[in-house]
Amino acid sequence: MLIATKYEEIYAPEVKDFVYISDNAYTTEEILKMEFAMLTKLDFNITTPSSFRFVEYLHKECHADAHVKNFTYYLCELSQLEYKLIKYRPSLLASASLYLANKILKR
Repeated sequence: MLIATKYEEIYAPEVKDFVYISDNAYTTEEILKMEFAMLTKLDFNITTPSSFRFVEYLHKECHADAHVKNFTYYLCELSQLEYKLIKYRPSLLASASLYLANKILKR
């Protein structure tokens, strides 16, 4: 839970809050050791880049205007809803969304 809150929350709870939540079943040191052990086992790979991060990168490189950018995000979001597209890499989905947005908007 500590790792998840650090990743998702703007203001993550402190370790002492987790000690309190666990009713002092674990010490601060034990919680931190377990966090380190879990992250080490995962090789600190706790997420994969989404197509939205690639869209951000592509827009910086292409200097696209706001209409193209927003339409590209929309197309990317639609691709997230289509289960058949899960087999494609996020970078490919982002590139395809940008290409399609440019074609549809005739840019």
